[in-house]
Amino acid sequence: MEIKLTSGLQIGDERVTTLTLRRLTTGDLLDSEMAAEQVRLTPQGHQLIASAAVMSAELYRRSVAKIGDLDGPLSMGQLKSLSLTDYNLLRNAYDALNNSVVEVAEYSAEGR
Repeated sequence: MEIKLTSGLQIGDERVTTLTLRRLTTGDLLDSEMAAEQVRLTPQGHQLIASAAVMSAELYRRSVAKIGDLDGPLSMGQLKSLSLTDYNLLRNAYDALNNSVVEVAEYSAEGR
């Protein structure tokens, strides 16, 4: 799925205005979960805590197959540099493309 960005993303000397998204894989989900986990000191001692915000950002950036003519995914820095309008375009396209994949993963986890 290709989306047209409003503000675009500066890559070198070029402003890129197209992103091509792909469906997530199990590997993407697992890698995103691992990237979202951090060891934190809690009243119960050190614990592995997952950040939902980091998980979402990891999934969004990994779903980008191409940035203009360059292969994806987006780096976290590139994702952070998107305008709010472009970020929302990415999120909406991601949701449209991957909702069934995420729903299946959530349904599978509930059955355990």
